[in-house]
Amino acid sequence: MITHENIEIIHRFFQVVQAPFEEMLTNLLADYKSVYTPVRMVIFGAPVGNEEYVVRFARIREAVKESFGDNGPLVSYVAQPPQTMGLTMEVHEVLLTGLDRIEYRSREGMPYIAIEREGCKRLFLSGVTGDVLRQNIREQSHEVFSKIAGVLEAENMSVSTIIRQWNYIEKITAYDATGHQHYQDFNDARSLFYHGVEWATGYPAATGIGTQWGGIMIDLDALLCKDRSVQVHGVDNPLQIAAHAYSQEVLLGEADKALLHKTTPKFERAKAVWKEDHGFIYVSGTAAIRGEQSLEGVGIEKQTLATLENIEYLVSRDNLNRSGIPATGDATLITFRVYVKHWEDMEVAKRTVTERYPDLPAIYTLTDVCRSELLIEIEGMGILC
Repeated sequence: MITHENIEIIHRFFQVVQAPFEEMLTNLLADYKSVYTPVRMVIFGAPVGNEEYVVRFARIREAVKESFGDNGPLVSYVAQPPQTMGLTMEVHEVLLTGLDRIEYRSREGMPYIAIEREGCKRLFLSGVTGDVLRQNIREQSHEVFSKIAGVLEAENMSVSTIIRQWNYIEKITAYDATGHQHYQDFNDARSLFYHGVEWATGYPAATGIGTQWGGIMIDLDALLCKDRSVQVHGVDNPLQIAAHAYSQEVLLGEADKALLHKTTPKFERAKAVWKEDHGFIYVSGTAAIRGEQSLEGVGIEKQTLATLENIEYLVSRDNLNRSGIPATGDATLITFRVYVKHWEDMEVAKRTVTERYPDLPAIYTLTDVCRSELLIEIEGMGILC
């Protein structure tokens, strides 16, 4: 883990076996002992519908507040069954120094965390949702982005300070009655939110991933440093066409009425944060895509290997140097999230990843990914030096 006062962050994983929900939640929170300051808890589970999702999400928030009081971590609830069929939790912690000031703020009832020191500010938002039960995906997407815009405006931070974004999209490849694909509706809303902003260091690293329930939910990290002590770099991958440069042929569904055509997914393959001689890198959700085409019909093992190869080239020293990051070696990968489409592929996916990375902490969940032919998606974090 990198331990510099401006940029350090660590992701930790916890899981409990299947049991009644309240018992699982109690055990999960009891298992967690903080090392640094927790800013986000992401809990993965399997509600049976949106009504239960809303009730359980409220209970999770309540339980976290009971454990931590008013100054506790932010909470997200992701409707993706973990491989264990219990509950799985990813906790994001930061190492604070005497120069850092952490504040637990809210805007219109939405909590968020700000960490500031002279010249730099970090924001953490989690569990930002729309009206899950009554709005369609387009409406929810616009509402969620409006909430995020309000926080950024209140903090005098541009949309372009977002460096990592997790986009959870209910039934991501489904279509509504008007021919609008959920993922395309989300991408169009994101494009409108990002429009007119100068993206000097590229778009955020991002994951756009399916959930069984929950509508639209977004988590994000934002960073603003006014001097040059901390540098942020978007990282491209020559093996893949940049997602924001995809052609219309690989975009599905109908475009938003406010747009002339379907818009592309606005994210970079990775985003690096660099300080003097070290840093870290957010690896976006990555799949078995070369150029802009999926590797179809090759099975889960070959798709998993191709995905890992994409990530390894992305974080290689040569590619980092090409992106303006003076790393002296390949990034060291430190965590993975592995999203698998079919239960019957889960064991092969886990075995394939573990054979290549036997000591890498990882969580595995069942969910749909952004293209119907893709069987797996992997995201992660790495250390730069």
